[in-house]
Amino acid sequence: MALKLFGVTVNDAHLISMSVPDTETIVVRDLAAVCSTAEYRAISADDDSAAAQNRVISILTARGPVLPAPIGVVFRSGESVERWLELHYGALTDALTFVENRVAARVHVFRQTVDDERTDMSTIAEECLRVLRTSAVATLPLRAEKLTGVIVSAAFLVEQDKWNDFVLDVDAQSKIALGLRFDLTGPWPPYDFVQMQLQA
Repeated sequence: MALKLFGVTVNDAHLISMSVPDTETIVVRDLAAVCSTAEYRAISADDDSAAAQNRVISILTARGPVLPAPIGVVFRSGESVERWLELHYGALTDALTFVENRVAARVHVFRQTVDDERTDMSTIAEECLRVLRTSAVATLPLRAEKLTGVIVSAAFLVEQDKWNDFVLDVDAQSKIALGLRFDLTGPWPPYDFVQMQLQA
């Protein structure tokens, strides 16, 4: 039977013993791939798949570092998952170390009024996000949807114990930047900061 990959976490006997419902764990040394049985075919990234992915990743994130897989990754067998873990062992281990005790935030900056097209608003918004970068471990620009009034968007990787400080920093920028509205979401698992090489 094929296996759908939810993510990779640490192989900790205590954590693994608290299994996630409807999943199984493939272990290679100190890595654990959390999977569920699936047909060996492409899986669409629909709302149900996203909800199932988020449910499992949220449980794993509450227990330790996790690298979320893209929705719809399916391996032919458990042996394929093991080979993949062995092949990318070093990169996966380093990535888990990097995201440990860190959470992701998304910040979207909007014009207060959608019909306000002043070009300097974009410059101000970019400067605000530049200031916020000093409060984060890593930052990733995101595509902004101009039709919704979003000027700029970015994802930030933040130390978990400094989350409240980051929230205050976003609030401070929102008070300084008149004419702009800041939408902060999170804390999230580090979806935006994980890229997996999926060749087995």
